[in-house]
Amino acid sequence: MPDHISTSASFAKPVTQESQKMKFDVALGALATRYRMLPVLLALVLIWAYFAWANPLFLSPRNLSNLSLQIVTTGIVALGLMFVLVIGEIDLSVAATGAVSAAITAGMAVNQGFDTVTAVAAGLIIGAAIGCVQGLVITYFRAPAFIVTLGTSLILQGILLDLLPASSNLISLVGQPLGKVATVYLPGFVSIALLCIVILLSLVFRLQSYAAKKRNALPASFLWSVIAPAVALAVVGAIVIAVFNSYRGVPLLVAFLLGLLGFFAYVTTQTRFGVYLYAIGANAEAARRAGISVRFLRVTAFTLTGVFAALGGMIAAGRVLGVSPDSADTTLLLEAIAAAVIGGVSLFGGRGSVWAALTGALVIGSVSNGMLLVNAS
Repeated sequence: MPDHISTSASFAKPVTQESQKMKFDVALGALATRYRMLPVLLALVLIWAYFAWANPLFLSPRNLSNLSLQIVTTGIVALGLMFVLVIGEIDLSVAATGAVSAAITAGMAVNQGFDTVTAVAAGLIIGAAIGCVQGLVITYFRAPAFIVTLGTSLILQGILLDLLPASSNLISLVGQPLGKVATVYLPGFVSIALLCIVILLSLVFRLQSYAAKKRNALPASFLWSVIAPAVALAVVGAIVIAVFNSYRGVPLLVAFLLGLLGFFAYVTTQTRFGVYLYAIGANAEAARRAGISVRFLRVTAFTLTGVFAALGGMIAAGRVLGVSPDSADTTLLLEAIAAAVIGGVSLFGGRGSVWAALTGALVIGSVSNGMLLVNAS
């Protein structure tokens, strides 16, 4: 064999191995960024398949409806945590913030005779104030978020004990509007109308994005950029509504959670506020030099986290029909952080999606729900 042929053959293998390694690295990079939800969805499918095999009741409409209600609180708190996680911070006070806000709301509605709307608004303002104060301390005094929020959590747990009646340590929500919200289900025609509105809005936003790409001479496919996502949304939405309607209908809290996720998905991807948050998480100094108000956005992120913590606390209190010292249980904190991280939000900032709150909460809630159905200890 000629020497030049043997030499070429000797270099063929390393080149092939190098190209394969590059393709593998690109695939891993895609799974860690653009397609980061695929492994989570695959894990969710495997979890559902196992528990459906272990107990056929797992996939019954009644259980799926209960499962969806169980993850609402975790999903809302995880959504709030996403804002601070994206900028590279952490908030360990969300469970206590939610409990204190719920105690103030319940106290105003039950003991002081305020209407539910006023009481809920007061609770949300308290949550926003707690988050804002923490954000100011962390931002302007450069205190570690871990220490500040952990200390705040301990303080709020003490405040919660003072807010609860000394005799019973419980504010009951039995018979109160806040205690009935978890039992409200949407009629079928309302669910279908809402789905149509969501599909229409999705089409409008995707058409705008498609037109912007065309104006800037960027590659874009009308079929895959506009039509395919709308069809997928319609099919998935119709299946979900059909499952819920075969029991009692779509729970109001579930529709509320999906509405929040959809709105903040737009905010975080299509507005300057959202883009700036990711820029701060990726490189805060570069964001500052680019003219972004890093301090203001940090405080805003903690304020939003406080609002969602308060909202989650009130919904949790409504589901268990009361506020007690157990309302500040750190289980909610751990599950919310885990849900966000499992869903794809990075603990180091700069990466993640609001839909991570839903997918992560579904994974955690499915495991918990399935373990109960199979009577695991």
